[in-house]
Amino acid sequence: MKNGKTLSTQLFLFYSLKNESPRYAFVAPKGIFKNAVKRNKWRRIGYNILRSVPLSSGAGIFMYKKQAINATTEDIKKDVIFILKKAGFIGVTE
Repeated sequence: MKNGKTLSTQLFLFYSLKNESPRYAFVAPKGIFKNAVKRNKWRRIGYNILRSVPLSSGAGIFMYKKQAINATTEDIKKDVIFILKKAGFIGVTE
């Protein structure tokens, strides 16, 4: 990830690399989400959002920020799509 780009929004810090096949991860830090059940829930929300987005290439890590605790699923989806468009991994959709 040292050679990649870093993007930031209100809910995420995103580290990206150019890659042939799409590979993404969501990190819910223990300092923000104290309970393992909550960490897993927020990671699942992110992965389910990625399923609905047409991805062609790229790799990246989405790290949740403290502001994500109060976010809705729709807010998270908007941020994920915004980041992926900004990084150039998806075209203009929706």
